[in-house]
Amino acid sequence: MDVRIKKIAFLGLFMALLIIATTILRFPVPTFNLYFNLGEGVIYLVALIFGGPAGAIVGGVGSGLSDIIGGYPVWAPITLFIKGIEGFIVGTLSRKTKPYMAVAAGALFMMIGYASAAGLLYGIGAVPIEIAGDFVQVSIGGVIGLTLHKRLEKYIYRR
Repeated sequence: MDVRIKKIAFLGLFMALLIIATTILRFPVPTFNLYFNLGEGVIYLVALIFGGPAGAIVGGVGSGLSDIIGGYPVWAPITLFIKGIEGFIVGTLSRKTKPYMAVAAGALFMMIGYASAAGLLYGIGAVPIEIAGDFVQVSIGGVIGLTLHKRLEKYIYRR
């Protein structure tokens, strides 16, 4: 099988998995129009295995679609940008440094981006709640991505 076709197929599957992990495996925060989800792990997996551009496309588009499907359309363009850049950062830096450093850099960008957006949309009171939820989200996602990426990478690229 052509490697490019295999890669496109895997990226499609990962985008579907991201949408499921974000829309079905999410936990709303009742006070604000915010939620915690498990999609971060998928973004990190894709970025670590396939690199920055794939991380950006799957992270941004998949997460943005999840916001639309999940009833948070006001967040879709914000998510497209933040998660896209996050995936790009992780995928690009992972080629130059240790994977955990790449994930930490992407996580920091994500937390700053969403805290800023929550503050603009809902006021300063939403910022600490957003940061706390995002910290848990990127921590769990980081553990998932860093634990699974080498195993999946061997499977995906085996001939």
